[in-house]
Formats: sequence, structure tokens, C-alpha cells
Amino acid sequence: MTRLDGRFIKPGSIPADRLDPAIPIGGGAVPDGSISPQKLALALLRKFVAVTWGEPQEAAPTVKLVPLQLKDYLDQPIPAACVLRITCDDRAQLTIGEHGQALSGVDSADLIAQTDETGRLDLLVTCAQCITITLAAGPTQGSPLLDATALFDVNFT
Repeated sequence: MTRLDGRFIKPGSIPADRLDPAIPIGGGAVPDGSISPQKLALALLRKFVAVTWGEPQEAAPTVKLVPLQLKDYLDQPIPAACVLRITCDDRAQLTIGEHGQALSGVDSADLIAQTDETGRLDLLVTCAQCITITLAAGPTQGSPLLDATALFDVNFT
């Protein structure tokens, strides 16, 4: 135990004490064992995840395929399956296409899904009306640090 300001601190109880070359930061070990602001910033950019939406494609007359890709702040796809929640107007229903899997809420306006191992999710949006449906993707308790500020409009016209 180390004494600091009249209190005893257990070694390893401070996060900075736990940083050593064997601990991976951003997918790779720190080769020289030192942490610099630049290395820490790069590691954090790899830990934050942003939702990006692809161009919708018509899968059927009332169904649109909307690809979703999770990327880090370096604009690289996340090499892991992640869980997220996708919601929309209750006049539409959501389900999953080829990439990813539904965990709950299939054919509803509130879907919990898991991306595939590349961070991709093929979302199928079904709507029988001529309207615009706004999609929102957000985190769950099982999500990474997710930036879900990008909404996406799907036009059924």
C-alpha cells in the first residue's frame, strides 16, 4: 500500500497505474509503454462508434433495404458485432435483411438488432403508405460508445 495525502491507496486502483505495454489500446499494444496525448486520442477515436446510413434500395413495392454501417471516428468499419436499437414511425415495420440479426421487435417500429461481425446491418423497412419514414438508431446496454445523432429519412412515394 502507498500512502498519499494521509490515505492508503491500493496499487493498481488508479486507472493510470494499470496502463502498461501489455494492455491493448485501440486494438494494438503501446509498443514503447508510454501514453501520450496523441496515442490516447487515436485510441479513443477507435472506441467511439458512429452510425452511418447507406443509400436505400427498393426490395419490393412497399419494402426498402437500408444498409447501416457502424464506423469508428477514423471512418473505418467496426470489426465487431454490436447491438443497437432502431426505431421509426409506427406506420412502418422494421426487420433485418442479409447482414445482421434481429434480437427483438421483428416487424415492429421498435427493433433491437445486432450487426454482423463487420458492423453492418441490412434494415428492411416496410410501409404501405406514400409517406417519409424517419429512422433513428441508438444504443442499448450492450452497445459501444455510440454516436447516434444521424437520423435517416426513407421515402415511400
